[in-house]
Amino acid sequence: MKKLVSLLMALCMMVSLAACGGQEQTTDEGGAESDNGGYKIAFSNSYVGNAWRTAAVNIFDAYTADLVEQGVLSKAYSSSAGDDVQAQINEIRNMMSEGYDAIVCIAASATGLQSVLEEAAERGIVVVCFDTTVDSDLVYNVNTDQFEYGRLLAQSLADRMGGEGNILWIKGIEGNQVTLDRTEGMQSVLDNYPGIKVLGDGYGKWDDSTTASVMSNLMSAYASQGIDGILSEGGGGHAIVQSLVENGIDPATVPISEGEMFNSFMKDWVEMDLDAFCTAQPPYLAAAAVDVALKVLNGEEVEPMTYVDLPTCSSKEEAEEKWYQPDQEGGFVCDWTDNNNTWNLTIEDVAPN
Repeated sequence: MKKLVSLLMALCMMVSLAACGGQEQTTDEGGAESDNGGYKIAFSNSYVGNAWRTAAVNIFDAYTADLVEQGVLSKAYSSSAGDDVQAQINEIRNMMSEGYDAIVCIAASATGLQSVLEEAAERGIVVVCFDTTVDSDLVYNVNTDQFEYGRLLAQSLADRMGGEGNILWIKGIEGNQVTLDRTEGMQSVLDNYPGIKVLGDGYGKWDDSTTASVMSNLMSAYASQGIDGILSEGGGGHAIVQSLVENGIDPATVPISEGEMFNSFMKDWVEMDLDAFCTAQPPYLAAAAVDVALKVLNGEEVEPMTYVDLPTCSSKEEAEEKWYQPDQEGGFVCDWTDNNNTWNLTIEDVAPN
């Protein structure tokens, strides 16, 4: 009877892992039991509902596949549990049971996942969170500086406007900590320019369709007063350009500061010769998180928080030569690797399958 129960439990675990749709790379044809002395690392993602998340998962898979081939890792596995805290907790527990040396994670909820991630760390597993950081002494975090992200956007806009004029302000998600931090950075700049007037603002939710709706409302209310600049936290750049066109305004005449480097906005920038500036939260944070995990596993001293430099684009020429990808769809994340291509990635590695 005990043997039967054990077999049933093992079978359930295998079905659970398969249902999560994970991706794994191993050094042996034998699959999950592979172990050539390298480390075993897993990535627990929450949802893959946008191009950024898809790119982050693809980057993790491509980079760790190279590390498996090099023998640095013996196994790598990625799984997306959906925007469901309990489902992600269950997946992390499966990873703990599978004996991974490290787990990197984008948490569906920083507070909801904290307990299980701390449990993993207490078992000796290195835990590294990125994008959504977790406030715990047991967890390492990798991120960009969100205050600086906002500050860069606002300072560039203020400079290009000469410190005066009317602006529309598109924020991210109301109450979200990332948006709060970026807003603080933007406001720290705007406080220095009393000549810049915020006519109206709204929450675009880092999404083109939502931003289009927000812009429609703002333009209806304020276009008659003159729009001299647009400050956008990101994700809706193409919708902003389209809204200006629909309201009879040449987008090239309105300075835009746009967060995120989606291909649709880069195309607009190149084809319409926009007066624009971009910074972004790069999806290669996934690869940077793997590097942090390996440093800890190898006994190196690592700070609890690792900040990755923000990519930027400040001219049409730079957009055209460095970022815009004519062969990719509008949602492609153009900031797919850093200036040095540290992780030896290709566009084919990152683009949606």
